[in-house]
Amino acid sequence: MGDHTEAISIDFDPKVISYDELLGYFWNGHRCQSVGRSRQYMNAVFFHNEKQKTVAEESLRKQAERLGISSYEIETKLLPVKSFTYAEGYHQKYSLDRDLREFLEQTYPETKAFADSAVGARLISFLGSGVEKDWDLFLEELPSYGLPEKLETRLRVMAEKKL
Repeated sequence: MGDHTEAISIDFDPKVISYDELLGYFWNGHRCQSVGRSRQYMNAVFFHNEKQKTVAEESLRKQAERLGISSYEIETKLLPVKSFTYAEGYHQKYSLDRDLREFLEQTYPETKAFADSAVGARLISFLGSGVEKDWDLFLEELPSYGLPEKLETRLRVMAEKKL
């Protein structure tokens, strides 16, 4: 497997959401006291610069405080980003159904373009996550995704049932 850690890279607009807010979502869904089985699955938060490092350290301290434990009991490491390697294509957007994946794979044939596609990210955010969704926003955005009519119609019907 090599000397790597499986991770996600998030591009975000700090005018829309801050690094600190992203870390809040991370800590809310993360078991920070469990130890990863190996380097491949270790628990980590990565930062790009000193400002992010400071924010990450403070968020870890707040998480420990919320849990009533010492910061030393948190097994999640805070590490600088050194490099990021994209996983193979079959790992990308895997929770989308076959028809949506086929469309995205044809539209974005290179792994990096497929992984970075805004349309894929939006589809995953609405169809692949467990968080509360704004289906009105989804319906408003849907025509801009450039999906084939059959896929768009299927998604529109599904979203309208959720309203």
